Amino acid sequence: MQFISAVTMATTIVLLQNAGLVGALDLRFWTNPGCSGTFAQCGNISAGVCCNLPTLTARSFRVSDVANVADFTGWGNLNCRAPVVSRSSLASCISANGIRSGNWRSRSRIGDAAKSSSTEDCVEPDSFGFVDETGKEHIAKITEANKEAIYGALEKGDVATLKTEAGVAA
Repeated sequence: MQFISAVTMATTIVLLQNAGLVGALDLRFWTNPGCSGTFAQCGNISAGVCCNLPTLTARSFRVSDVANVADFTGWGNLNCRAPVVSRSSLASCISANGIRSGNWRSRSRIGDAAKSSSTEDCVEPDSFGFVDETGKEHIAKITEANKEAIYGALEKGDVATLKTEAGVAA
């Protein structure tokens, strides 16, 4: 009985994703061009929600999946306000200087998109990441206790501090 339930649940999720009804993905912002080095991430962010980078300025960004993404936008100001720094619907890294916030729009809701560039619903990154010297990617949570240290390390590209904050053995 549990096997049938798991299969049914997995099939339902796939069908909802394909229909564009499940609308959350990860939006990552790198302080280096080419989506390299260290990054801040708004994980599991819904379409239309703005991810603010309060003290960071990103130089590249990417969404985790573009299957149902109409486009994703990097904005030059907080709260997803103009100017638009870059907009894309490609599944690749987008390099652009001066990204302060970002959001994405779902294909299923493109007709409902607000005329204004700003959104009422804004969040800050909930996690950070880096790739270590062996090529392994590490992702860890940003908390109120480590937020200042994380943002400072991200601005400097300080992987050693990020390793410490992530609890990764040096």
